[in-house]
Amino acid sequence: MPPDSTVQTRARLRRTRAALSERVLAQHSKAICRHALRCLQLLRPHTLAGYFGIRGEIDITGLLESEALHGIRLAMPVLERHRPGKMHFRTWIPGQRLCRNGFGIAEPCPEAPRVWRRELDTVLVPLVGFDAHGHRLGMGGGYYDRYFARCRLSRQRRPYLVGIAHDFQQVPTLTPNPWDVPLDAVITESGWYRFSR
Repeated sequence: MPPDSTVQTRARLRRTRAALSERVLAQHSKAICRHALRCLQLLRPHTLAGYFGIRGEIDITGLLESEALHGIRLAMPVLERHRPGKMHFRTWIPGQRLCRNGFGIAEPCPEAPRVWRRELDTVLVPLVGFDAHGHRLGMGGGYYDRYFARCRLSRQRRPYLVGIAHDFQQVPTLTPNPWDVPLDAVITESGWYRFSR
């Protein structure tokens, strides 16, 4: 179990995020997508992974659709029904039919081709909180950490991980677990910040 402070921080940030008005969420999403576009022009990924935002998470759908128009291959996370706590990525083409997972989150349907870890160049990662060292606080399921920790175990090249967050989601410090996978950068409505490794 995570320490009480982590549980309390996660709960507080989730409440604040869920309480955002549609107007503020739209403003933040627009600013973040503008910064992310600049970031992606430098990173030049061939395969870009994103997510479908829920409950106050930044909406990056327009950014993903724009990247697809420029020939970037998109991948989205899919929770594995028969392997709790596991996820993988499948291709997504804007306009393609989507399915819903057990949490009600949209994801590519089973017929969409699978995208393997080694194929991912850049991953836009949702989060609940982050600190100035690139430590990430997720929803608590550990899906992203488990998935990308396998890159280290198999000595595969790890994709560039970019957290997508509101400014208020930055916290003074997070205590990482040994299995946590740090972010390489984070983008908020104020700009793009890279972390040294």
